[in-house]
Amino acid sequence: MRKTSRIWITLLAMACIVALSSAAVLAEGEKTKILYAGWAWPGNQSQEPRIKAFQEANPDIEVEYLYIPLEEYPQRLTAMAAAGELPDVLWTFDTYRYVINGWLEDLTPWLEADPTWDPDLFWGNSLSPGTIRGRLFSLPFQLQCGMIAVNKDVLNRFNLRMPDPDWTWEDLWNLSLRMNRPAQNEYGMEDAYWTWEFYSPAWSDKITWMGLSLDGTRFLYDDPDVAEAMKWSVEFERTNTAESLGLADGSRPDAWGHEAFIEAYGNVAPFEQSKAGFRWDWSWSFGWWHDNWEFDYAVLPSPVGPARQVTPLITDNMGMSASSKNKEAAFRFLRWMTYDIDAWKTRMIVETPVPMSMPVINDESVWDLYLSNEAVPEGMAAVVETLENGLVEPGRSIPGVSEAYGIITPERDQVRMGRANYDDRFPTIVNDQINQLLADTQAAVNEALDEVLGR
Repeated sequence: MRKTSRIWITLLAMACIVALSSAAVLAEGEKTKILYAGWAWPGNQSQEPRIKAFQEANPDIEVEYLYIPLEEYPQRLTAMAAAGELPDVLWTFDTYRYVINGWLEDLTPWLEADPTWDPDLFWGNSLSPGTIRGRLFSLPFQLQCGMIAVNKDVLNRFNLRMPDPDWTWEDLWNLSLRMNRPAQNEYGMEDAYWTWEFYSPAWSDKITWMGLSLDGTRFLYDDPDVAEAMKWSVEFERTNTAESLGLADGSRPDAWGHEAFIEAYGNVAPFEQSKAGFRWDWSWSFGWWHDNWEFDYAVLPSPVGPARQVTPLITDNMGMSASSKNKEAAFRFLRWMTYDIDAWKTRMIVETPVPMSMPVINDESVWDLYLSNEAVPEGMAAVVETLENGLVEPGRSIPGVSEAYGIITPERDQVRMGRANYDDRFPTIVNDQINQLLADTQAAVNEALDEVLGR
């Protein structure tokens, strides 16, 4: 690094330190107002209690929340940026695009100036969506994980014991076989569409979601281990799940909309009718479960595969506008929402009846509060033990992945419906198309980043 660059970073870090203490000299009653934008509609995802708690702890800052529907988010931000009116703090969907547009402040010097900053607090690779070329431009403030819900009433009916947290995918298959009663529309698993994404990383430690390489540069559908995992997931879905009713005749990929599925279950999910023992779901559903499920249930981590046990993670990130006129106040709010331990303790209390987000940081005192919530299901502590092995969904953070899904999904559906063979579609046709798409997209993004960040 050039000497002038080191001096600049040092001066900026010193400025951040001074700014963090500036609230103490504000006149009594004086407030700094910041605008905070996201796509959670008012009343959802606990925005109001979070903001209220922050303002009570920081009476010199007033936070105004601006709701922008996700489908309008890029266009609205573009218009606001052109008018010089970007929010001070904003949710980010594809951080690299925001950086290319010049919308986001580089948080790295701000974090380096904060003695409480510790990147090791964050789970797995959950900082990766906000990291570009070793610099942090956004941080996770919400975390969700996937897991398997268990209808214990169904297990008891078949005289099956609750599996241990280190159960395997083979265990899942064998237990499902013991619960399959097609004549009665009963199956081991409700829906296994998700196995394509989440089973393969357990089979091969070379990939993340959907068969994508760990570095995000190519899909490995021609890898023997990955191919075996994908074929397994299709066979499991067509053999052990209620979805098999809708996939059997190969007429449509959305099995839940098939007339045979609707005739069997109406408009109530099979799992909720105790006609399936297992169900894939996400931590954001806990409030619904607690309020609506009247049967005995628990959760289990995603099973152990031949290579490892992997828990899928989804993060929502936020960043600070590079054009904000209130960066000190904006950073204090961002810090409070992302890695401040006392703030997370507060959030675990004020977000009721159950926190919308799991804690993004690994702090025992915070997790004790989360796990003690009556709406958090039995078995969740075992799921938490797997979070360090978690992998974050890459579609928001790796250029070209979302576009590649548009090619992958229709081809995958042909295999799921029994219309095509995996080996005829993926190792050649699909792999060639999507890997070229990734290469072209990432080359264009890197060229644009060179202009903004330098080589």
